[in-house]
Order: sequence, then C-alpha cells, then structure tokens
Amino acid sequence: MGMVEFLADRFRSSISPEMVRSRAFWATVSAVARMHLGRPGRNPDAAAMLKAIDSTRDAYLGRGPVVWANLLVPSEMLYGAGVIGFYPEVAAAVLTIGGVSERFFHRASADGFSADLCSFHRVVLGAAAEEILPRPDVVVSTSSPCDSAPMSFAHLAGFYGVEHLALEVPINARLEKDTGILAAQIADVFERLMMLGGGNDSALRSAIERSNEAGKYAREVEELCRQDPCPMDGWAGLGQLAVIATLPGTRECVDFYQLLVDELKGGHTDRTPAKQDHRLLWMHLKPYFPTQISQLLEDKGAVIVCEEYNRWFWPDMDTDRPFDALAVKIMSHPSVGPATRRAEAMIRLAREYQVDGAVHFSHRGCRQSGGCARQVRDELAAAGIRTLVLEGECLDEREHNEGQVRTRLEAFLESLDGL
Repeated sequence: MGMVEFLADRFRSSISPEMVRSRAFWATVSAVARMHLGRPGRNPDAAAMLKAIDSTRDAYLGRGPVVWANLLVPSEMLYGAGVIGFYPEVAAAVLTIGGVSERFFHRASADGFSADLCSFHRVVLGAAAEEILPRPDVVVSTSSPCDSAPMSFAHLAGFYGVEHLALEVPINARLEKDTGILAAQIADVFERLMMLGGGNDSALRSAIERSNEAGKYAREVEELCRQDPCPMDGWAGLGQLAVIATLPGTRECVDFYQLLVDELKGGHTDRTPAKQDHRLLWMHLKPYFPTQISQLLEDKGAVIVCEEYNRWFWPDMDTDRPFDALAVKIMSHPSVGPATRRAEAMIRLAREYQVDGAVHFSHRGCRQSGGCARQVRDELAAAGIRTLVLEGECLDEREHNEGQVRTRLEAFLESLDGL
C-alpha cells in the first residue's frame, strides 16, 4: 500500500475543514510519511514527498501567502517570489488516490457544474466549496494547456474574493522570436507576487539555477530510459508529474533526480520491470483511481519507456534573462500550439526511444488533448508508429469503463506481438 493510500485509510471518514487545518493532523501526516518513506537522503521519493507535505502543510496553516497555480505556471517564479505555491490540479489527483474525490464530484454537481467539465477541475471546485483546500491569497493561471484552468480559476478567485492573474500564452508563437509578449506578462505577475511574498530578483535567479541543476539529472534519467531493457516502469513514473510541475526551483527537486539517477544506475531497484517485450510511448495522463491497466501492461511485458507529460520538456534557462527563460519554459510544452506541433514532438520521442507502439489516453473531460487525439494518431501512423487512442477517465471512476479499456488495450498489445 502506498503512503497516500495508508493516510487515506486512516483519515478518509473524518476529513473536514477543521482537520486539514489542524497542526496535529499535519504532524501525524509528516510522522507517518517519514516512517513509510525512509530517509530522504537516500530515497528519491522521500525527498520529493516530504517537501510536498511540508509545503502543503504551510499552505493550510497559513505560514505565508498562498498562491494557487495551474500546471504550466512555473514553480521557479513562485519560489523566487517567496510565496507558498499550491497546485489544485495535483491536489485533485491526490484526493482521488486517497479515495475521497467522489464527495467533491457530488458537491460540484450540486453547485451546477456540468459532468462534462474536466474532472480535475470538478474535484477542485467541489473541494473548495467544502472548504477542504487552503485559502489562496492570489490565483494564477496560464491559458495553456487547457481552457478549463483559466475559467475555473477565475470562478474560484471570485469565490474567495482574491485577485486572478492570467498569463495568456501565444498559441502560434515561435520560441526564438515571440517570447517577449509572454515574458512581459510573467514579469508583471512576478512583481505582484514579490510584493506579496517578499522575494526578489536574486531569489528568482537562484531558483532558476536550482532548476537547471535538477534538469541535468532529469535528462540523465530520460537518457537511461532509452536503454533496452528500460530501468524504470513509466506507469509508476507518471506519478512523478507532481515533481516536475511543483518542485523545480528547490533543492529537493535536485535531490530527487540525482538520487533517482544513482538508483537506476545502481541496478538494484524495484522500478525495473522484469518482463520487457514491448516498448511504449504514453501520451497524456493516467487514471489515479485503482485500475487493472498497470497489471495488464506488466502481464503483457509492455513497458512505458517515455511519457508525454512526465518529461523535462524545456531547455536550460538563462538566469540573466529570467522572464524570457520562463516564457520559453511554458511555450516549450508539447501541448502549447497546434496539434501538428504536438504530433511532431511525439514522433521524435517515439523514434528516440525506439518504441513499438504508442497509447494516447484520452481523458474524458480534456478538450485540448482528446480533441486532437485522432490527428496525433494519424500523424504517428503516417510516420510508421502504431497508435491506440484509449478513451478513459483520470479521476471520475464512475465515467471509466474498465472492461472496455482493458479489452481495447489487450487487443492493441497483442497486435504488437507480430512486429
């Protein structure tokens, strides 16, 4: 049983606004995590998880100004500004792993939010209404990778009576020439957050330096996963999305990737799949509730060797031009821009990792990713890469047809046997 599931079993029935704002609750969570994860100086998961717990505790206990941010808001900017970053979309996944999200789906529905809305944001909206999330002082969103974040974040800013700072990402911008528009917006947002949190330009440069250092090790992890056999199961690696979204700019992020490199190079790790018959590229996300997908992949010897989202997708950042660098970071994500750009990025990945096939997990409520899934599939197929578009759901188990998903995935994997 994972640490999150262990905590959920202990607190699921009693979760309340009073509990999550209790010092005793966070002392218990921290103690259980340290007992379960071991020493952070040796365990990469412990290094990342304990930092996340401490930051989340500080947000709930009001130990500094809290800034809500969606996934592409650069964490380096938040650390440089001296604020406590809180990523509600990550929290929604954690609540689902813990088995408590259904309550928030019901609340969101009762408040009039359509079931067609992305389930990540329905969990956030319901949990906010139930006063389970830490109160923000400011809300920041980017217009990419999806429309749901700026719209739901705008609603939540009104709900809490706080300012909403929106970063409009140029859709068809060229990285080499058109970063200035977004960089100017980032500079304005940073100045506002710096006034709130007491950070400064020097702290921002230091955060970017730490991010660059972490990136050196993260790319080494990616290089190791190009090997055959692959030393790390990518299904479990998809859970590291929270690290790549929320921790760049911290010492703990550096420690996580450095320790992971050491572990993978050492060869003595339970991250390495025993049976490796097929190499897969996985696009978009995965279900965060219990599912048989990972067991099916293991049984069929199908190993996810590279993933679309859990990647260090941006280049090293220039500390002398921090706002341009952060703009490039956002715009480097494959989800920013037209579907053709995304498909080209996936074709490069598929070839670099010499995959046998690709799976696009089409999260039911995601217009951005699911809307271009067939185009991406067709462009991958034209490049000779066999691709399955697998419709499913990441958080709302009621909308996930496990039997259908299993049947289609099993048939796809069997089709790879003859390659």
